Amino acid sequence: MNRRANPRYLAVVTLNRLEESEDFLKDLVDSQIQRSSLSSLDQGLYTELVFGTVRMRRSLDYALSRFSSRPLEKIQPAVLNVLRIAAYQIFYLDRIPPSAAVNEAVKLARAFGHEGTAKFTNGLLRQLLRGRDLLAYPSLEEDPVEHIGLKYSFPTWIVEQWIKWWGVEETAGLCAAMNEPPRLNIRVNTLKSSPEEVRAHLQSRGISVQSGRYLPEILEVRPAHAVVADDWLEEGRYYIQDESSALAAHALQVEPGQTVYDLCSAPGGKATHLAQLMDNQGQILAFDVSSRRLAVVQENAQRLGISIIRTQVGDATEDLGLSPVPRVLVDAPCSGLGTMGHRPDIRWRKSAEEIRQLVAIQKQILSRAASYVAPGGLLLYTTCTLTKWENDEVVQWFLAEHPHFSGQPFPEEFPGGPGQPWERTLFPHRHFVDGFYMALFRK
Repeated sequence: MNRRANPRYLAVVTLNRLEESEDFLKDLVDSQIQRSSLSSLDQGLYTELVFGTVRMRRSLDYALSRFSSRPLEKIQPAVLNVLRIAAYQIFYLDRIPPSAAVNEAVKLARAFGHEGTAKFTNGLLRQLLRGRDLLAYPSLEEDPVEHIGLKYSFPTWIVEQWIKWWGVEETAGLCAAMNEPPRLNIRVNTLKSSPEEVRAHLQSRGISVQSGRYLPEILEVRPAHAVVADDWLEEGRYYIQDESSALAAHALQVEPGQTVYDLCSAPGGKATHLAQLMDNQGQILAFDVSSRRLAVVQENAQRLGISIIRTQVGDATEDLGLSPVPRVLVDAPCSGLGTMGHRPDIRWRKSAEEIRQLVAIQKQILSRAASYVAPGGLLLYTTCTLTKWENDEVVQWFLAEHPHFSGQPFPEEFPGGPGQPWERTLFPHRHFVDGFYMALFRK
């Protein structure tokens, strides 16, 4: 077995490292691809196996546990990952014959264990093959939390909260949408190109291009790897950004010549979009606690041909000593649960307690931001998550504590959603974008 060129072997290695480290899954995958000898075709299989297995881990473990002669926690972690990858192929990859998935898993079990491990793997997976059509989940009517959590592979605490906030039907639709192949959006940099030019260029390279749902400068493209490798990305003619995030810059209703504060800026997607909407005229002061992350903001601005962004290290929870300006953006640090379609590892790494800690930080930042807004100016609060703790409840608190601010309705062309006219919650199953929240205030 040429391990550096075997997508299944490298998938197991990556899953092992994910459990042993705090690294993000995407970073581990990118690093592994760079070090490997995988063909272009096998890179696609490797990526699908890793992301898919992480995404569906709870469902896979449930299925394996129904047929295993020993508890899953008693199985060597590397061998359990071999089993998960094989089960993922059996349940979700129609193009791979189940017999091939089993045979390859037996080889991997032998590589990561011994002959006894290989026999156990073979026996378990063959039982799974015979009994998979009889596998059943708890009843949706009698136990919706367990049904949705097991079927769609989400932690119990997330499902419980979503059902509490939005009901069973909405939660099931949301979870199903989070498991769909993620869409890739790009934001055309209108300082350098037009959407028509970028569309024609990408189509000439065999890339599928569709218009965005809400914004003229957004395009939906596939396959992702061809777009990422294209020269025009490096030339700054477009920037990879979900349409939900791109809506934020339009919500702030900036004008050329204004001064804007972006208090939690890195990696700079919203700041560079604001600069684009300002025709690169005025000033954007971009803050972040990390100088390393601010360097990314600068790199992105330079590649996009933007000169009005000035970066400054600063903690937005503390007083930055800023004079009031017409526009302030708070893209708050959050749990990121709205991005689980792209980042499936998030669902296993976040906890309700961690979110409670984030809420305290979000309130601190909003309170500081309030003092930086000039009379008549706009303050925009955004998160890429779907918890009312970080969204609705933070905003209700802010308005109660800062009576000199009021909700400012969004532009009419914005997608609708539950809540007040000055707040938007965007759902993947309803709006076909990443989960996102925005609230707009006027002082």
